[in-house]
Amino acid sequence: MKSLQIGTDHPRGCLALHSVTKDELVMRLWKWQAGDRSATQEQNDVAMALTALSNAAAVFIIDTFTSIESAVAVFYVIVMLMASDFLTRRGIVAGGALCAALCVTSYFVSHGVDDDLATFLRLVGSLSALAITTALLFKNETSRLELLASHNQTRRSEYRYRSIFQQSRIALWEQDLTELKTLLDRLRADGVTDIAKYARNNPRFPAACTSAIRTVAVNEATLEILGNITHDQALGPIGRFIPHDCPALFGFVKAFFEGQRRYEAKGRIRDSHGNESVVLLAVEFPEDQTGLDRIVVGLVDLTQHEAAQATMMAAQTELARASRASTVGALSASIAHELNQPLGALLMNAEACLRWLRRDPPDLAAAGKAAERMMRDGQRASEIVKTTKAMLARTPVATEKIDLAPLVEETKALLEYELDRQSVSLEVRTGAKLPPVPAAKSELQQVLINLITNAMQAMQEARSPTREIAVKLASAGHSHVSISVSDTGPGISPDSLDKVFAPYFTTKPAGMGMGLAICKSTIEARGGKLSVRNNDGAGATFQIVLPVGIEVRPKRLYDVLQAGGPLH
Repeated sequence: MKSLQIGTDHPRGCLALHSVTKDELVMRLWKWQAGDRSATQEQNDVAMALTALSNAAAVFIIDTFTSIESAVAVFYVIVMLMASDFLTRRGIVAGGALCAALCVTSYFVSHGVDDDLATFLRLVGSLSALAITTALLFKNETSRLELLASHNQTRRSEYRYRSIFQQSRIALWEQDLTELKTLLDRLRADGVTDIAKYARNNPRFPAACTSAIRTVAVNEATLEILGNITHDQALGPIGRFIPHDCPALFGFVKAFFEGQRRYEAKGRIRDSHGNESVVLLAVEFPEDQTGLDRIVVGLVDLTQHEAAQATMMAAQTELARASRASTVGALSASIAHELNQPLGALLMNAEACLRWLRRDPPDLAAAGKAAERMMRDGQRASEIVKTTKAMLARTPVATEKIDLAPLVEETKALLEYELDRQSVSLEVRTGAKLPPVPAAKSELQQVLINLITNAMQAMQEARSPTREIAVKLASAGHSHVSISVSDTGPGISPDSLDKVFAPYFTTKPAGMGMGLAICKSTIEARGGKLSVRNNDGAGATFQIVLPVGIEVRPKRLYDVLQAGGPLH
């Protein structure tokens, strides 16, 4: 009768399926099957088996037919040690039983039923040694099979992992971080605790990090991102493909230095042809930092998504510009239409007044009436202008309690694409918990966007080697809070410091000079202040100071102008 049985003693670790009979299964004492070993190994196994059998026979003959008064049967242990190389666990038990049977048979043949205590104790000692040896060999074979099964399971897991790694359409590459860990451990030993500060003071540090991170394996999706190069060409230092000034790379190093478990960020990657792509980088570090020679980093190519987003933003900007132009055109036509009649009448009355005055003698009464009509027409034109200004004045926006920290983070998220495109690092520094401020969220956020955008443009135009923006939230006395926006750009010339908030003042070739003026008016409309100063090192700092707990009546821009605001 045939049956399907898992061969638990198979040397490859329990996975070989064999169609065997029960008798064959019981009699299967030989460890190796046909084809498992080479011809030479099989010959050695047969030779070892014959040697073991010969030794067993020799021990039996000596123990049975000689008068040696010693525990000769102990030498069966050597036979078992030799047989363990080719016997299964079942074979080891059978071999031990056979040797024990030979030992007992030899005792009764040579001594019969003898009351000699010494001879009996030698028998017991031999059987004990044989039993212990058999048990140890059985345990050793069991451990060997378990080890082989574990190794086989590991190989299957590795195969599954490699299949997923190679077939995934997500770009995956394995990085060796052992050299990076050595570099960072050396910094810790030197007392470095703030890696960001160390990087600012040591410009060569990012390049050293890219040299310390080495690629050891990549899949096909990664090769496509890297410009369809070969696998061997992708291996080596990561600095060939990720610029050392990429903020995402420094964030990766900082997360690793601080012991974070996971890191994810947008970054830039450069292919073999020099073309840059925007990617989403994600990595999970091991808890105990073992296995750093193969850390899997996932990459998702966002280039097309970012390009589509940039196109959409450009289209929205163009649409908004066209909408504003259309609105201005319609408004201009409307104002021209409304003013045309009183201005035309005023002109005709002015001509009539001149004619009356040029008569001989002048008709002063008629000229006076013409002048009165001119005053009336001028008043009408003035009323039209006032009405138009009132229409253009925005309805006051209601205030709300705003938590500044989430507002700044939201603003940072809105500018994320532009910050990454210009390789600008924006750091938000928050101290103790600050009270909320009464303000209009949209107005305050627009001011922050304007200040951060100005900082980016200043660093871009000056080609600053380090492009960093810091937004710091702090208390400014008991009743105010401050928001400071600092950059590492060229700063503001002393001649321009007093003029930056003046309307129409600009240092940009295509600027209108209205942005900072409107920012200042918006902050002052909420009872706050906006000021600027140059930093001790590089760059400038704009500081917003807002009242806390005092709700200021919202003002229209028209009201600020009448109160002596900057836009006059």
